[in-house]
Amino acid sequence: MSRIFDALENRDMDAKKAETAEQMLPQVETVLAYASGMEKEMNTLYQAITTALPDRQHRSVLFVGTRPSEGTSTIARELAKTASSELGKRVLLIDCEGRSCEEFAYQAVDASVRLEDILKDGETVDKVVCPVNGSSLSILPFYKWADSPAVRTSYNENGHGFWSALNQRFDLMIVDYPQEMLTNGAVMTSKVDGVIIVIEAEKTRWQVASSLKEKIIKNGGNILGVVFNKRRHYIPQFIYDRL
Repeated sequence: MSRIFDALENRDMDAKKAETAEQMLPQVETVLAYASGMEKEMNTLYQAITTALPDRQHRSVLFVGTRPSEGTSTIARELAKTASSELGKRVLLIDCEGRSCEEFAYQAVDASVRLEDILKDGETVDKVVCPVNGSSLSILPFYKWADSPAVRTSYNENGHGFWSALNQRFDLMIVDYPQEMLTNGAVMTSKVDGVIIVIEAEKTRWQVASSLKEKIIKNGGNILGVVFNKRRHYIPQFIYDRL
């Protein structure tokens, strides 16, 4: 696993300024870690989320990257593991891409289960929630149905009740969400409490991040902040741009 430098920024981005995201957003912490030992960074991230959403006992956050391979699934997975194992929270990891749940041992969803029926008829969500062995973490493998037009239609019509049922069961719901679903899939940004954008440090152009921000807002999302991932060395972005 490559080194990951992770920093959480906790202020909304302002596209009107001709500055970079790192100048505009206050830095919480920049640390070096491997993905297998990211508890300190994930604790910082969890505390930042609870601070941003202080009045909620049950919280839901969605992670989305500006492009593939920015480490979004790694961050979602590691936060879920830390919140469950270190903080004792009941956590649901909603995997919309099939990457963040790969390492967990859990009983797969019965092949006969149709998510569109659960959404439409209000059937129990237990059929699609998969507890991870020996932990307070569960997986919802949404990617299995993500390409289904029937699921997309049922979700967009009946998603509120589905989310409400899940929210009552878990302290924290984490959504690993591919960007393409914003325009061609079940829109979850308006259902969660907040959205966190994942940006690959020193590589993602500000215009790309700003465009993603606008898509999220257009789809009813509440942006909590930005995670800078895969930081190779700490140089403030405005200096890096001038090297």
